[in-house]
Amino acid sequence: MHTQNLDDTIAAVASPWGQGGIGLVRISGKNALAIADGLFVGIGSAKPSSFKTHSVHYGRIRSRQGGKDNIIDEVLLIIMRAPKSYTREDVVEISCHGGLVAVRQVLELVLQHGARLAQPGEFTKRAFLNGRIDLTQAEAVLDIIQAKTKSFLKVSVQQLKGDLAIELEAIRESLMDVYTELEAIVNFPEDDIGAASYIALRERVGHTKQRVAHLLASRDQGRILKEGIRIVICGKPNVGKSSLLNTLLRQPRAIVSSVEGTTRDTIEELTQINDLPVQLIDTAGILEPRDDIEKEAVRRSHIHIEQADLILFMIDGAGTIDDKDKNIARGLQGKNVIIVVNKCDCGMQDNKGEIKEFFSQKDHVEISALYKKNIEDLKKKIVENVLQGHHLEPGNLVVSNIRQIESLDQCLKAMERAEKYFSERLSFEFISEEMKIAVNYLDQVTGRNINQDLLDKIFASFCIGK
Repeated sequence: MHTQNLDDTIAAVASPWGQGGIGLVRISGKNALAIADGLFVGIGSAKPSSFKTHSVHYGRIRSRQGGKDNIIDEVLLIIMRAPKSYTREDVVEISCHGGLVAVRQVLELVLQHGARLAQPGEFTKRAFLNGRIDLTQAEAVLDIIQAKTKSFLKVSVQQLKGDLAIELEAIRESLMDVYTELEAIVNFPEDDIGAASYIALRERVGHTKQRVAHLLASRDQGRILKEGIRIVICGKPNVGKSSLLNTLLRQPRAIVSSVEGTTRDTIEELTQINDLPVQLIDTAGILEPRDDIEKEAVRRSHIHIEQADLILFMIDGAGTIDDKDKNIARGLQGKNVIIVVNKCDCGMQDNKGEIKEFFSQKDHVEISALYKKNIEDLKKKIVENVLQGHHLEPGNLVVSNIRQIESLDQCLKAMERAEKYFSERLSFEFISEEMKIAVNYLDQVTGRNINQDLLDKIFASFCIGK
């Protein structure tokens, strides 16, 4: 997808393929209204090109074959004239019945009348290139589509509103003010700078650096909100791992049985624990494999344990800690673990001494997964462990996009070098160059300074029709 195609009129299905109540065909570009004129028959003789902007019209989509009209579908036609549209171009949206055949025929007619099939993300790309949104807002569109939790949806909507863009623009303005002043000093050395002005310049750099650092400090929270915390439930067979998964999910997702080795593969589900987005992973019981299937199941369990943010190591509190428990415990040394002592409803054994022997610094919670006893205590312990005293605040500015984080990190490093050069009393030319580098990296975040190949790569991850 290249900029020379911006003169094309593009079209795509903007609703999911399949049967549904409504299917949406979107058209954008200079010929959008003319294409609608050739397809749409409304009440009266008026053509879509004469309709007012942001108006909705009932009618039919037709094709002409052998001099006769062939009605394809009854539709609602929406007109949005440039520049007050998503792409800042003329946009026509056709809402038809959501059957596969009807939607496909409407799209094919639009293409026959001169539109080109849109590439992934091309509508949003045009919104960016036409100055309606910056790149952080464009990426927020994709985040909204892909959001898996309510918390991350709230963050994404906030970014689409432009809150992050506003903060980045304010930071850029501060950087440019310092850079301009430094360049003036470099180009006019006869204008001596006093000690007070020197200190003031250095403090402005430090203050702006802190704003960038504050944004970067939100990256972990951003990751949590976007991806959720990976929590792995592990332990020997028959300690209640699947029962705990079902209890935390509040639905019978995993099969529960007294037969050892019932869970033969990992089960992964997204949920929320006290507003904390969580990816829960129930692993197969870690045992000495009896066949190739169990061998693969145990291998996968170990992979998930290695990738986990938090491990819930389950112990059968009604029995003694045996060699199987101890072997698993040794493999979890150095990892973030909460010990979950299950079956507290069955009469607990005195295992606290052995628990301390293997996990002297680890938390432990006594629960009954079957009867949901002390589950709230476990949830509280999980949240405390993950957040380490911090609070998830989806209303705050958060960065979660890897591309944005990498560029902001490089911007911060350039400002740290500039601050260091101030301390070392180096020439203003060195400091000015670092400020210029910082601005360039900041502009990569917003899309002011970004190459075409990277731009194409970003929008290629979007769905067609958005």
